[in-house]
Amino acid sequence: MYVKFETAQETGQWRAVNDGVMGGKSSGGPRFENGNMIFEGVINTNGGGFSSLRSPVDKGDLKDASAMTLRVKSDGRAYKLTFRTDMTYRGRLISFQAPIPQTPKGEWAEISVPFSDLSGSIFGRSLQGAKFDRAQVQEMGIILADDQDGPFQLEVDWMRDC
Repeated sequence: MYVKFETAQETGQWRAVNDGVMGGKSSGGPRFENGNMIFEGVINTNGGGFSSLRSPVDKGDLKDASAMTLRVKSDGRAYKLTFRTDMTYRGRLISFQAPIPQTPKGEWAEISVPFSDLSGSIFGRSLQGAKFDRAQVQEMGIILADDQDGPFQLEVDWMRDC
């Protein structure tokens, strides 16, 4: 899987999910410029505190992968890469998350997120014992939920499995 954000197919499937689904006041979403995805908005921790992007993945696309590599330009905040499979807990889909390694603010960097670093959670709360099955991934995304108010921006040039 290789996403370059250059075609309508690569950009049109990304959608924002912010804390407004829980009564929060954060805003955020993607925009696409010069072949890059720019995830930007404002986090408001009063009643919420997260903004995320999600895109569907065809089941089986990541079955042979062990990590996801990204080329990013960050604002220095603590973003996470997220994946969802068909695994549920109490009727809710489990989100598997791992930190995106922090990079120098405003500089392009190539980073890798090993699937072995993923851990399960529901509504931001850790879920013990959930097993990530890369062959069953049906959605991937990026989330910011770092308990800090204020604007954010993460620019992504490309994403690929490895």
